[in-house]
Amino acid sequence: MKRLLVALLLLPSMAGAGALSDLLMSPGGFGDAPDGPLLAYREQRSVPAESGLQPLDDGRLTVARVEGTNGPALAVAREVDGKAQPVAEVSVGGANPVLLYFLEATVRDLSQATGGNPYYIRNRMREALVAADLGPASVPRDVTLSPFAADRNRARLGSYADLTLRLRFDEAQPNALIELSTDTPGDGEGYHHRLTLIAED
Repeated sequence: MKRLLVALLLLPSMAGAGALSDLLMSPGGFGDAPDGPLLAYREQRSVPAESGLQPLDDGRLTVARVEGTNGPALAVAREVDGKAQPVAEVSVGGANPVLLYFLEATVRDLSQATGGNPYYIRNRMREALVAADLGPASVPRDVTLSPFAADRNRARLGSYADLTLRLRFDEAQPNALIELSTDTPGDGEGYHHRLTLIAED
């Protein structure tokens, strides 16, 4: 968790110039949010037995606005098996911490499962996000990315080469992402990681 926290703090560099990334990674999206709980997500993950990763049936990720050591901040935390763990405390002026957390969790999992270089995987994820547009008009928007579809090192990634990243969101409230998921093909045993927006208590 400590390495994930450090990576999350460094991840604003993943933002870039693109229709999708400009909307979802725009800094300061929570600048006018009130103090207290803001967002809560159910987190689930199923994994191949040989991946070395741990499945997760029912976790929880929360974001709250707090008074940090250097002013207003967003506190990101996870709850797994009833145990709460802080993930990061980031500036309200930064990019969406939920999207950053999810992208970095995917990078971490793929690196562990494939032995791939996390910097290489992170760059492919970033490039896919920056290159994507908003897709067909719909409410909510539903965008699917294939970060490794044309990658020259696809063969080294095995089934993860066909991993897709899906983002569902309302353009009117882009910070409150409705669902984020990464999946390898098929509904059976494979890699499936999902965050689903739920009502905060």
